[in-house]
Amino acid sequence: MTPQSQFHHYIPRFILKTFADNVTLATNTEFIAKDSTVFKATDPDVQSKNNSHRQQPDYYINLYRANDHSTVLSDIKRSYGLDDMYRDVTMDDCMKFEKLLAEMENASSTFIRSIWAGKDLALTRSQLSDMKKFLAIMMYRAEHRRSQYYDESFDMMTMLSIRKHMANKRIERVQDVWFDNLKWLIETPTKDIMEEYFKITETRDPMAILHEYNGPIHVVELMDFAHMASNYVCIWEAEEGSEFILSEGCFGAFEGHMGICFHNFFVVSPRYAIVLVNRHYMRGTMGMMGLRKSFFGEELHANPETIYKNGPLPTNFTESDFSQDDVFKYRRIIVPKRDVYKVNGIFLDARTKYLTYKSSVCMFKSLRYYDKVKETMFHTHYDYSILKRKLFADMNRTHSS
Repeated sequence: MTPQSQFHHYIPRFILKTFADNVTLATNTEFIAKDSTVFKATDPDVQSKNNSHRQQPDYYINLYRANDHSTVLSDIKRSYGLDDMYRDVTMDDCMKFEKLLAEMENASSTFIRSIWAGKDLALTRSQLSDMKKFLAIMMYRAEHRRSQYYDESFDMMTMLSIRKHMANKRIERVQDVWFDNLKWLIETPTKDIMEEYFKITETRDPMAILHEYNGPIHVVELMDFAHMASNYVCIWEAEEGSEFILSEGCFGAFEGHMGICFHNFFVVSPRYAIVLVNRHYMRGTMGMMGLRKSFFGEELHANPETIYKNGPLPTNFTESDFSQDDVFKYRRIIVPKRDVYKVNGIFLDARTKYLTYKSSVCMFKSLRYYDKVKETMFHTHYDYSILKRKLFADMNRTHSS
């Protein structure tokens, strides 16, 4: 029997929903949370019975399509995802990994809902590790990362290391390396992933690692995951009158220099973004690395307040002094409009297919800022004149009605 085709989202659906006009977080937070079905594999018969009792509302978002410069209202059920993401993977494997992802997403969404609702923000060390893992996996399974393997779009050195990894693991196709990496990341506890990473960093230089490593995952993805897991979490809140936008790469888009990520952005609503900040900023050592200054100032960084279960740390503390029940308390950092526009500028310059915005006014201001700075700050320099004209017309209609 031919497996039923599935649409897999690479931006969680409950986050997409916050960009719909018929959703206001202040009044609908609980409803949004309960309808978080990003990864849920539902039996069609069961789904039909459930739908007979209650009609789910539809949610449409503004979707700018770069290929023809058009803007449409798109149902979130078919937005920011792919049909049959796990092509050539057995149905049992597909269901297994979607279930594991659903468990991760459910735990992370609890924290994200607290961000939306204005509640106190706290994570145990264990919960923080799980959330970082979820964010890293969501970034890895995004379309632009997956397409790297399907299109074999790597530099020569990376491609050689992938071929070596394939030979070591007897993998026949480059495309299969993508899923093999994903499978290992999903199934393996973060502690074990980090132990695998420390094995290769203790005794080898970076170039040797690329050529010599022989392990369960392609070495570049192992290093990327470990770097993200080591970074600090900050919660950014857009200043009143500005909003974050979405693109197909906004869940994990980065700002950096010379291959070093300064910030990874994960937009979780028009108002909020979770930001992974390079640990060197938080330790005060980034200035020693000889890289350009970040677009964003130190005022947008904040170490969490930490409550150690076993009491204050000794002067010469070690990892054994930490507990998985240590608690990290976060605060929301208000991001000035200009910096919100910079974040959006990163998305605008890196997009390949889609953009989404909630407010026409905020999107127009982001585009205006991007046009002003793109020649000096960014690389691609896209032309959004058609979208700007549409937004301007929308604003005029709104003000005249």
